[in-house]
Amino acid sequence: MGLAASGAFASNAFANTESAGLVVPFPAGGGGDVLARSVAGALAEELGTKIWVDNRPGAGGTIGARHLSRARADGSMLGYVTNGILCVNPLLYPNVPFNPREELRPVGMISEIGLVGVLNPNAIKGVTDLKSLVAWAKAHPKEVNFASSGIGTTSHLAGLLFARRAGLELTHVPYRGGAAAMLDVLSGRIPFMIDVAPNALQHVRSGKLTALGSASRKRLEIAPDIPTFAEAGVAGVELSAWDGIVLPKGASDELVNRVSAALARALKRPEVVASLSKKGAEPRPGTSADFIRFIESETPKWAELVEAVQAEASK
Repeated sequence: MGLAASGAFASNAFANTESAGLVVPFPAGGGGDVLARSVAGALAEELGTKIWVDNRPGAGGTIGARHLSRARADGSMLGYVTNGILCVNPLLYPNVPFNPREELRPVGMISEIGLVGVLNPNAIKGVTDLKSLVAWAKAHPKEVNFASSGIGTTSHLAGLLFARRAGLELTHVPYRGGAAAMLDVLSGRIPFMIDVAPNALQHVRSGKLTALGSASRKRLEIAPDIPTFAEAGVAGVELSAWDGIVLPKGASDELVNRVSAALARALKRPEVVASLSKKGAEPRPGTSADFIRFIESETPKWAELVEAVQAEASK
């Protein structure tokens, strides 16, 4: 738990509270926490209140999200959520007695975070780019490993999507977190992984890893020199991580709209745009209705990948 941001301290300015907590269901200092804090300060100022961060990690974000769902719906607590919390976890863990889609109210989207495939060109002799990786993997089914930050995580699902679109049989090696997974790719113990741009690009820029492509419809603004997977030869690998703000389900329409409008204004501030862009995240300001439509449009794609995970586990 820690102080994230303070705006104009005004009594009764926001939902009759002098401050609001932002539940971040990930560890302090991690990727989700950093992105949440990137917008917290500006959101606090737009709301005319103070925002403090309450880190409650565990179960892929489910523990923190469930905690928020039980909070008072008066604006005293908000929550940070991701595609994993809203679209993956309810399908991957159907026995968990909490459904974030039913017990939380979407307020607004924050950003989309691009994914980049990275390869250690020294891991497999002769495999130095996407074309040679695909050719070698087709000739050696199940012999090529890919790393992820854990079962059901975005990096795992992105790897599965790549394998399905390229027609490959790959072996998944899950780790406890993205840092550990990337460490083994850097060492050459694992040939490649697909990870969020902030984690992947630093190693491409340093020359330690080779970029296979970005998992996006168009080239990432932060890395226009890296082709998409489609441009590099494998079509249909389009996936991005994303995040947003929610409230407990009992929140009034008036409160949801007020926070949504403040978030949209915050995301248009130059300093917020710059902060998110440096992390490989592209701001997506909009309304609560926009966020709901986006979640609904994304669900079938994530459901397909969760089914692939479950099929893989049952073999």
